[in-house]
Amino acid sequence: MITRVRLGPRLQGVTETTEAPASAEQTEAAIAAFRHQLDGQISVSATVVQDGLLDLWGLLPEGVSRSLVERWLTETLERSLYAVQEVDDRLAAVLPSAN
Repeated sequence: MITRVRLGPRLQGVTETTEAPASAEQTEAAIAAFRHQLDGQISVSATVVQDGLLDLWGLLPEGVSRSLVERWLTETLERSLYAVQEVDDRLAAVLPSAN
């Protein structure tokens, strides 16, 4: 389970507890839910991206996909806005690695 800590508009820290990684179906469902949240929008705040990525990160086992999401989460701290198309493209890169 991931615990998010927010103090103001910026992410301040993430703590991790030990749980078994989610199944591929759960990961795919999380990505689908994230994409659904982005539907109809042109751009979204880095905070929205952080929320979706943190949910996804908690489901991923150690490996390439989790590393991609971790790097992306770090990047969100330096950005304020993402184009939805960019988010969608990057999610597509995460999904094949999750299997």
